[in-house]
Amino acid sequence: MEANKNAPVSPLTIQAFKDGSEKAFGQIFHDYSDRIFQFAQHFLNNRGDADEICQEVFVKLWESRKAVDPAANFNAYLFTITRNLIFNRHKKKVHEWAYLEHLKNFLKENTYNTEQTVMLDELSEIVDKAIRAMPEKRRIVFELSRMQGLSHKEISEKLNISTKTIEVHISLALKDLRIVLKDYYIILILLAHIHGFPFE
Repeated sequence: MEANKNAPVSPLTIQAFKDGSEKAFGQIFHDYSDRIFQFAQHFLNNRGDADEICQEVFVKLWESRKAVDPAANFNAYLFTITRNLIFNRHKKKVHEWAYLEHLKNFLKENTYNTEQTVMLDELSEIVDKAIRAMPEKRRIVFELSRMQGLSHKEISEKLNISTKTIEVHISLALKDLRIVLKDYYIILILLAHIHGFPFE
């Protein structure tokens, strides 16, 4: 029977990896590569970019293996590396609303503090309301791009508008959302750090 990929990697495996075991590294890659890829794709909406980030994460992990603490939260450590690579190399493609949605789902899945989850639900509702309030064409373009993952070319063909117009709509939509979220930014920062997802 195949091992549960969602189970935490054992401290013995982490220690072996730290000592340079390629077998242990292979086990870590097997356990985490799909989750890292999905995490990256959630933010970037691009399989190629997500795959590139996933590869970079494990290269960086191997290069910094001696700094790994077997007694620490390895899951948080690995996803912090992932998050930093995403934000440092793809800042233009990552936006607060996507991070809000991911953090809300993360807290729900891991049964964290109910009050924190409720707070994130409220913030998510604020974002949803802001999206619904956008001019119709802007909202449609934004939803097709950021929620359905369509490329600019696909949206252009679907709506019969130029890719330049699509870029303008998305830029204005993101501006709308940043304005809505600016008063809640510090809450996102605090919650992210508490749960091992630093938000710069």
